[in-house]
Amino acid sequence: MTNRKPAEIVAEGVRRYGSGQGIVMQLLADINNESGHVSEEAMREVAKAAGVSTAEVQSVATFYSFFSLEPRGRHIVRLCETISCDMKGSAAILAALEKELGIAPGQTTPDGKVTLETTSCLGLCDQSPAMLVDNTPHSRLTPEQACEIVRGLK
Repeated sequence: MTNRKPAEIVAEGVRRYGSGQGIVMQLLADINNESGHVSEEAMREVAKAAGVSTAEVQSVATFYSFFSLEPRGRHIVRLCETISCDMKGSAAILAALEKELGIAPGQTTPDGKVTLETTSCLGLCDQSPAMLVDNTPHSRLTPEQACEIVRGLK
């Protein structure tokens, strides 16, 4: 995570992508990736730069599950819970991760390092069960393998 203000991230994005409503998603992604979440201040900055209302920016930020409106951990662990992953044991993996991390989905470890989330699909149905750690996919997991992966994040 960085200490740059949303206005700085947006200004850099405008230099890189131009202006107009077409930059909303990219600016939100840049802010979310760099800050770990999209704050109200950030949504106002994006709206101003894109020439759209703050409500429009908020609707985009709340629609996509990979954007967070709350601060999250340095590492994001997303476990797929669609039917194919569920049938291959994602519930057991989730229980193991909850025990390993001491948190439930939607929560962040007390040290701020890991946020655990569930998601509806990672597009790895043929390799289930799957999880995404930051931007790295992991598939055909067992509970033990999943816990080993998150232990490496600490």
